[in-house]
Amino acid sequence: MKAFIALCFAVMLSFLFVPNIPDRVQENSSTKDKAISQPVNAEEKKTGEKKIPEFNEDLAKKNASLFMEALKQETDDNYKVINYSTKDELITYLTNFVSEEIAAYYTDGLFEEKESSLYIIPTELPPWLEEEEPVNIKQLSDTSYRVYQKNSSDLYGIYEITLGYEYIDGKWIITFASVD
Repeated sequence: MKAFIALCFAVMLSFLFVPNIPDRVQENSSTKDKAISQPVNAEEKKTGEKKIPEFNEDLAKKNASLFMEALKQETDDNYKVINYSTKDELITYLTNFVSEEIAAYYTDGLFEEKESSLYIIPTELPPWLEEEEPVNIKQLSDTSYRVYQKNSSDLYGIYEITLGYEYIDGKWIITFASVD
């Protein structure tokens, strides 16, 4: 019986002291004031994001060229790719320049996996944007553009290439490619 009375007394005392603890902690804490007093600059108020870098012809040509250069992998005498051993590894690298779908499309056409290694299929690179030729650019939105270019080559004849660029995860990448 004495234990029960002592337990009841302890519970009653806890109701007297515990409700005051959060008030005292909150009074001494400056977390609330810091969160309220931090100013938000005007740009963060407008967009809540970082400013998107300008899209232009130089950027379009540079990104297209970087992708084609990335497809030209160093190989040994048997066409075994030196720096990557699977298509997935290469695709992961190529997504610095193009979407995963485009990286997979070109990788499937230009590389093969065999004997736990990656091999390049000896062939010509596909028709692509020519850096020395002019392009036409159409803005679809603040984060989406289409780039058009007419070209000709001995191998492919006259063709028009269309590349779609989108601003994703802080960079412009190619998300669409079509050759007619």
